[in-house]
Amino acid sequence: MEHKDIYDLLKTLNIPVAYNCFDVSLNVVPPFVAYRETAPETFKADGKTYYRPYEFEIELVTEKKDIALEKTIEELLNINSIPYDKLDEVWDEDEKIYHNFYEI
Repeated sequence: MEHKDIYDLLKTLNIPVAYNCFDVSLNVVPPFVAYRETAPETFKADGKTYYRPYEFEIELVTEKKDIALEKTIEELLNINSIPYDKLDEVWDEDEKIYHNFYEI
């Protein structure tokens, strides 16, 4: 899965989507999704890289716990045969928002 593929897939959620972060001037309010590329496990041998997959972290940001939206994301990944791990849920006390992280 490449950048355009993950972006197009996340856009089907009908909430704002950005790579890494939104421009502050856009004044985006939750819920929204940001995704970023993570360091992949490459296959190397004999001084060559033979396989370098794209791996991403998806961050869902909401103002309250949104189980339905989390389930929608998980179903979207399942329907598209994308294996994922739900990594963490963080409550940001200063901004009063939840961060849910998925690794694909």
